[in-house]
Amino acid sequence: MDFPTAYALTIVIEAIVLFLILRKERKTSEIVVNAVIASTLTLPFVWFGFGALALPWVMKTTMAEAFAVLVEAGFYRLAFEGMTIEKALLASTVCNLASFIIGLLLL
Repeated sequence: MDFPTAYALTIVIEAIVLFLILRKERKTSEIVVNAVIASTLTLPFVWFGFGALALPWVMKTTMAEAFAVLVEAGFYRLAFEGMTIEKALLASTVCNLASFIIGLLLL
């Protein structure tokens, strides 16, 4: 899979999952915009930065996904007024897990 395809899929998957998590308390537009920003903040580092490391796949993938979860959780905490860090971590973890699993299935 190439980067543009992975980027588009990540945005679609994570925006849908984030919408399902936050739909009762946030506007759809707010959810979608913040999902796009979060993925844009992390995916280039995950794809190009961690992907270029001379490490076993499991190690660099674990590091990359942990990075994505933590950065996106921090972003959600700041972007969604009143969101707790616990909810931000949960949302980020679920979004990233969904996109990771679907990405693996599409390889």
